[in-house]
Amino acid sequence: KAVVSTQSTGMNSLMGHGPHNAGMMAPGGGQMMPSSGGKRKEIYKYDAPFTLYAMSWSNRPDKKYRLALGSFIEEYSNKVQIIQLTDEENGEFKVKGSFDHPYPTTKILWIPDTKGVCPDLLATSGDYLRIWKVSESTGEVKLESLLNNNKNSDFCAPLTSFDWNELDPNLVGTSSIDTTCTIWGLETGQAIGRIDNNSVTGQVRTQLIAHDKEVFDIAFSRAGGGRDIFASVGADGSVRMFDLRHLEHSTIIYEDSQQQPLLRLCWNKQDPNYLATMATDGLEVIILDVRVPCTPVATLKNHTACVNGIAWAPHSSCHICSADDQQALIWDIQQMPRPIDDPILAYRADGEINQVQWAAGQPDWIAICYNQSMEILRV
Repeated sequence: KAVVSTQSTGMNSLMGHGPHNAGMMAPGGGQMMPSSGGKRKEIYKYDAPFTLYAMSWSNRPDKKYRLALGSFIEEYSNKVQIIQLTDEENGEFKVKGSFDHPYPTTKILWIPDTKGVCPDLLATSGDYLRIWKVSESTGEVKLESLLNNNKNSDFCAPLTSFDWNELDPNLVGTSSIDTTCTIWGLETGQAIGRIDNNSVTGQVRTQLIAHDKEVFDIAFSRAGGGRDIFASVGADGSVRMFDLRHLEHSTIIYEDSQQQPLLRLCWNKQDPNYLATMATDGLEVIILDVRVPCTPVATLKNHTACVNGIAWAPHSSCHICSADDQQALIWDIQQMPRPIDDPILAYRADGEINQVQWAAGQPDWIAICYNQSMEILRV
């Protein structure tokens, strides 16, 4: 049975200050964003019945505080839960839906529908890309489509990640250990509308060999209209940028000097010139400017263990959150290219943080996962 708890204290600065009752702590000890009026809860915690890894905030305006969580169980049978904070006063999360998933999900994303006009879709990656639909009436989740681009073989090349195009939700890009990226075109039966019996189908738009080794992540950029440009990172230690209109060539915008595999990349949500990446066992976040390829414009180095996650603020071009062993750090990078020595906010969790997500529809909230716990933190 899931356990829920809330806190209004306990957001400790990593610089040794004691607990305060509102907001994340600045390293200098100042209290950030104090509550107005009564005491607001700044942390809501949900304890799942399994170890957590993948996580995604819902984008719909009518489904606030809704997240999807994927289990990390080292066997075939895994789970995805849909939870929602239904009682802010008492901090009660309710499980709104749950379904079985083959193998752990490497990533979960809700459809990037900020207006609530599309079918309520959820996508997961693992052995294949799967599209799920949440019923408007019952909340029941059913599998709409299993997308397999390798139908000539009994074996699949597992998917490491995927991204859902925000400008054109019919486009989804996947990355795989077989060195390829695949761009899928989804068809939901109707471009706009909430028809529960619409089927979702998908066709391969293009598949390309993106790297010399495994591809670990893919992300669409908002540059050039926000539809056609995407980047990928992989085990060859490079960041490569592609344009769907000109796939005959790609641009290498960064190569790790030690040829360490790059695990994740994340585009700045407000300024598409910037993206962030991180290397295997790396103690820093690398900030790149696509206008000045090959050389990082900044490195965020104040981590005490390898970086496990990065998320740009949805509403600001100069704030980024990173997570390492037990701490979530928020950085202000507006003074680039001058060195950025310290984060402006810090939070210590009770376990190794393996996932961090900043809510696009509720930019005051960041979610982190560690062990069997998910916490949302007000920033």
